[in-house]
Amino acid sequence: MYRYFATLVSYPGRDIWPSLDESIQSLAAGFPESAAMLGKFRESAVSLGQDALEEMYLQTFEMRAESALYIGHQIFSEDWRRGLFMAGLKEQYRARAVSVGLELPDHLSVVLSYLESLEPGQEMDELVGDCIIPAVRKVLQAIEGKSPYSHVLDALLHCLPPSRGSESEFEEISCRTSSLSLFPILR
Repeated sequence: MYRYFATLVSYPGRDIWPSLDESIQSLAAGFPESAAMLGKFRESAVSLGQDALEEMYLQTFEMRAESALYIGHQIFSEDWRRGLFMAGLKEQYRARAVSVGLELPDHLSVVLSYLESLEPGQEMDELVGDCIIPAVRKVLQAIEGKSPYSHVLDALLHCLPPSRGSESEFEEISCRTSSLSLFPILR
């Protein structure tokens, strides 16, 4: 499931259409609400067309820091903790042979690709509940429903296990501290 969303939160190349259709079909049985949200995104994307969809992606995620898809930025802003977080991610990616390509290691698409390689457990719980969910909520708040990509992010949130914290709760560092954390910055 995570690989579908990794593709959908990446820059929309021509491969987005088959990936989107496959995502909708795959999610329909287990996550019908998410599939419906992706259907709404598909309708908007088709009406926009490829060029306008690419422009929408850039306007939504690349032009404003508050709606950037960099989890570390959403959680730590641009201070030194983001660097430590990215270094921890790169170390984990290397151990599982996950490629970051041209993206920074804290981009949502890369983190979702990494989650696809994990078994449920502490590391997945920590990344999803303490990092991805708060970061995606923050991006959604910045977008304010003004982009069709809000359907993709809402669909993702509906597929993720519930966050351990309150839905409205968002601290400057939303990653819960734990001596058991696999990422040094989260300790």
